[in-house]
Amino acid sequence: MNEERQEWINKRAYSLWEQHGREHGHDQEHWEQATRERDELERIALPHHLKRSGSGEVDDATRKAINGTRNTTAAPTRKSRPAADRGNTV
Repeated sequence: MNEERQEWINKRAYSLWEQHGREHGHDQEHWEQATRERDELERIALPHHLKRSGSGEVDDATRKAINGTRNTTAAPTRKSRPAADRGNTV
């Protein structure tokens, strides 16, 4: 397993452990969840040509995808009121 990928999974599993109150005995569950999350991230965030196993570009591309989603935040949407409420001001 790629060292950067392994490190990402380790950190995510640790984060899950902390989120769940640092309860002992669930390390395997946290590890498996972190691995599934990483697999899903790679599946949806990487271009097809970088998904080949053994590609050193996988972690760089994943990092770029993660950074790209952090930098692009959608503007908040305005919820419209029901038609019956429009124009009725108090």
